[in-house]
Amino acid sequence: MAELGQVVLSEPMLIADTAAEEFEATVREHARAVYKVAYSVVRNAHDAEDVSQEAFLRFLKHRKRWPEIRDRRAWLSKTAWRVALDLKRRAPELALEDAVEAVQGLRAQGASAEHIAAQRQTMSLLGRLIATLPRDLREVLLLSTAEELNSVEVANLLEIPEGSVRNRLMRAREMLREKLSALLERKHER
Repeated sequence: MAELGQVVLSEPMLIADTAAEEFEATVREHARAVYKVAYSVVRNAHDAEDVSQEAFLRFLKHRKRWPEIRDRRAWLSKTAWRVALDLKRRAPELALEDAVEAVQGLRAQGASAEHIAAQRQTMSLLGRLIATLPRDLREVLLLSTAEELNSVEVANLLEIPEGSVRNRLMRAREMLREKLSALLERKHER
């Protein structure tokens, strides 16, 4: 019998505490990577946060399967990727927040309006060129370049062989070079 002031924890409560601690540790360890994957798709900080939360909620809902998950970062990244793609399909793309952040950053560095406009045009052109790439090449390029994931992480995330990641990345960069060269040649011909 418990004395006054003494708490007796039942086994379910201990299990719940252990699961909560394990969940918190997983969030601390992988939150940044999950956010980066989400942001690479939705390109919006608020949506990336929502996607990250949804990925971790799905992880929590599958807590009975935690022992089966060998690589939690990969599992969470795949989940975030899928959630972000679903969100992007449903919602129109809003790049205003990104533009405002970029301009504020350049202004803070003392950049002139002309410099900001030129950099903005260059980034816009590059974004449009990347958008014209086939989806499989575009995804690999964005994940490896913009989000700085290595080829193993990209392969796990997209569920493709690592060699395919490197091949697609090489093809994407070559296509971008060709498209940019063609644009520059047309500009100089005028």
